[in-house]
Amino acid sequence: MARETNISRDDRPEDADEAEKARKDPEESLDNAPSEGATIRDFFSFEEIFARVLSVADHELDATNRYLFWSGLGAGAALGLTFLARVVFTETAHEAEPGLLGNLLYPVGFLIIVLGRYQLFTENTLTPVVLVLTKLASVANLLRLWLVVLVANMVGAVGVAAILAYFDVLDAPRLEKAVEMGRHAYETAWFKIFSKAIIAGWIVAAMVWLVHSARDTVSRVLFVWLLMYFVGVGGLFHIITSSVEVFFLAFRESDVDLLPLFPNFVLPVLIGNTIGGVTFVAVLNYALFAEHKDSRLFERYGEKLDWRDWLFGIEKRHRR
Repeated sequence: MARETNISRDDRPEDADEAEKARKDPEESLDNAPSEGATIRDFFSFEEIFARVLSVADHELDATNRYLFWSGLGAGAALGLTFLARVVFTETAHEAEPGLLGNLLYPVGFLIIVLGRYQLFTENTLTPVVLVLTKLASVANLLRLWLVVLVANMVGAVGVAAILAYFDVLDAPRLEKAVEMGRHAYETAWFKIFSKAIIAGWIVAAMVWLVHSARDTVSRVLFVWLLMYFVGVGGLFHIITSSVEVFFLAFRESDVDLLPLFPNFVLPVLIGNTIGGVTFVAVLNYALFAEHKDSRLFERYGEKLDWRDWLFGIEKRHRR
């Protein structure tokens, strides 16, 4: 007869203790569920959201410049629809400037981008940054991504602004309203633009984080619509949507030149959006995740880069 061996609780292996803990945690297992009803976790944990963000970041950093450019071009053009929607709804609602009704479809361009998986610069202030912060991707590769996507977004924004300005898209009242909106953005002080752009960058990056936490399309649509509507109603500045407004003004009004808009308007929005997105979301979420730095979550991305490769490397990482 086989001899029975009694193992005390203290002698159990750590895996057994972890399994017992999981059985007692209703969010990890239903083994301990009550006889009536059940406790089912219908949301991703912080670590799971972070894993999804890292996966998307890995795809973006490995994408070719050609793919990034054409995808970014589509995103810039899509946000031109946000400007068009603001003009149409504001004029129809007889609002002096875009308000509760005028901004009703402000999120339309962002919905196209998020659901269509286009490349938008402000989205890339979150997803690739977290991979760079963990030293699993290089700063140089991040800057390459940002540059290609930003240029493509701007080309798309200039193109759609020119179409709206020179083609017979808007009737006279809406054309006048579009010029008023562009003039309002153009005449805003540099530091005020920068300050509002910081908050807008924060909100957009938070939206991206929440999109990765959603399990279904309806939830994603609600996250995008609510937060982007807040950006519009708040009169905040987004690097692409706001640029379309001033580009349109430059094409319509002879006293506004296109090129000076880049240092005087585009630059403060760009800096503000980047600071808001990186500082308020990516860095803070990374700090919260620091206690899990030895998690198996990072194994698929290979070894951490040394300082030289982290700063200047462009090559793809060797994954395990």
